[in-house]
Amino acid sequence: MQDVTYCGLLCSVCVHKHGGCVGCRAGGGPEQCDKRDCCSEKRLDGCWACNSFPCEKGFSDEVWSGLCIGCIEVIRDKGAEEFIRLVQATVGDNYDYGYCRFKTPQEIKRMLCGAESGGGSASQVRTGET
Repeated sequence: MQDVTYCGLLCSVCVHKHGGCVGCRAGGGPEQCDKRDCCSEKRLDGCWACNSFPCEKGFSDEVWSGLCIGCIEVIRDKGAEEFIRLVQATVGDNYDYGYCRFKTPQEIKRMLCGAESGGGSASQVRTGET
């Protein structure tokens, strides 16, 4: 789980890892993160383990909330190991999560789960097309 952020992203595929980011669990990421602070206080592995998910702690941001909520829902539905496998298979190992800005949770779930939920191809995910 060290590679999955509190908000449900997978560090090992993120383009920022090549720029030196070590991930939020190791002290990287934004200096102030409500989701990280909340999960740490509650001693949770991530937002997917919280009974209050989704809450107001960062999930009201229309730019990124769809990505995080969609990823967390996949973790809840399929488990962390399968989530990791799906992300790696879908986006490869050098992905810019910026392609997922303004996406809905449903779009993210379709991208990750593919044909299972009527999703798109890996090339669509890499470029942000739907």
